[in-house]
Amino acid sequence: MPKGRVAGFRASSRAVQAGFLVLAALLFGGGGSGAGLANLVVQLVALALLAVNGSAVGAFFRSAPRGLVILLGVTLLLPLLQLVPLPPAIWQALPGREFAAQALEATGGADVWMPFSLDPNRTAIAFFSLIPALAALVLAWQLSREGRRGLLMVVVACGLVVVLLGAQQLASGNRHLVFYAENLGSPDLQGTFANRNTGGLMLNIALVALVGVFPLRQIRAIWTLGGMATAVLLIVGVVLTRSRSSMTLLLIPAALALWRWLRWRRPAFDKRAAIVVAAVLLVVAGAMGVLATNQRVQSAFGRFDAVEDEQRPLIWKDTVVAIGRFMPVGSGIGSFDDVFQADEALENLSYGRAQRAHDDFLEAALESGVVGIVLVLGWAFVLARSGVQALLRGGSGLAAVGTFALIALQSITDYPLRSQTLLCLFGLMLALLIGGQGPDSEEDGARSAQRPRRTSGRPDAARHSSTDLLKR
Repeated sequence: MPKGRVAGFRASSRAVQAGFLVLAALLFGGGGSGAGLANLVVQLVALALLAVNGSAVGAFFRSAPRGLVILLGVTLLLPLLQLVPLPPAIWQALPGREFAAQALEATGGADVWMPFSLDPNRTAIAFFSLIPALAALVLAWQLSREGRRGLLMVVVACGLVVVLLGAQQLASGNRHLVFYAENLGSPDLQGTFANRNTGGLMLNIALVALVGVFPLRQIRAIWTLGGMATAVLLIVGVVLTRSRSSMTLLLIPAALALWRWLRWRRPAFDKRAAIVVAAVLLVVAGAMGVLATNQRVQSAFGRFDAVEDEQRPLIWKDTVVAIGRFMPVGSGIGSFDDVFQADEALENLSYGRAQRAHDDFLEAALESGVVGIVLVLGWAFVLARSGVQALLRGGSGLAAVGTFALIALQSITDYPLRSQTLLCLFGLMLALLIGGQGPDSEEDGARSAQRPRRTSGRPDAARHSSTDLLKR
């Protein structure tokens, strides 16, 4: 087999493997940190794929942008460094360790070596949860245009699986085909997720993937009808999750679709275009009219009336106090649920535990201190810089831009990256973003479509060919 074909075969094989990893993450990774064994399945699949593709791992760390490699390396090393045992004189002198020191002193074990993290087990789990994201990134970052489009279609298909499965669950009152026990009897569309916010975000990501993969040239009726039907199903699914953040974030795929259409399609608003726009608006208006009378939809939008009962602002307030206690080093990745109790105000106590800060940025500051803040800013800079380039370039990178915008915005009120599924999608979309500078950009496609065809390598070949035809 020729060398070029071998390379192409290996690339297509990596695309299939990345798609398999995404499907495994969808089926087993939607339970969050409470579903340890299911998450382990995803991590073992990722480890196996990394082992099989050892050369691709080395090629990534040698060839990928240096800034990204350094940022990724620090992100992977941080939880491992927090697990290194420290002598008593050092760990007891760290900010916020006085309660742990007092507890050990009461049991006669104050002179033991302790890791930096106050919850080393969860810190170790946090490290292993990053492996699927790394595997998706390594497998997908140098794929061909067809491979990238194929993976985006896999993401769209995953969204449809969530909607169709969720519809069957709702039909049984969430009594059958339910993946997680806490969802039994829930009024929300759950699909393969334990959290409605995460499920709704997954459907939004499927929508931006649909925007990125939809063809703008030589559009066929099957694409138009199929794309509209898929978009409607995904939007209805988002509403049925009853996630307020996910419903609000529907603005992101809508804005991305409008940007892509106006920038690269440059439509001429003639009679035909007016008819198409009117038909789309009529379908959307009809669907909204039907949905407005649905009891489940009314219940979903009714959740916006309960904003004043939110506990999140109270949790954020106490989290800021806890951050001050552990600054500048933090308490250790994954330790929030343990250390937060010490600074939770009595007037803010409720029947349950907060468990999370419901703001991933605050939680990163609490658990990793200044290093966590620098990492967040570093990722924001890298993603914003590459995202602006992708917005101007087009192609599969547009779906990545939409995905990162969705994750960043929902991270303000929730914790999406605590899901193994969304971590895997983060790695996949990062690969499409940094690897999308090849021949899949829409500007390159436009130039190739406008480039005159030649029948040979000589500049005047086309003219000679037409002259010969005339002579005949």
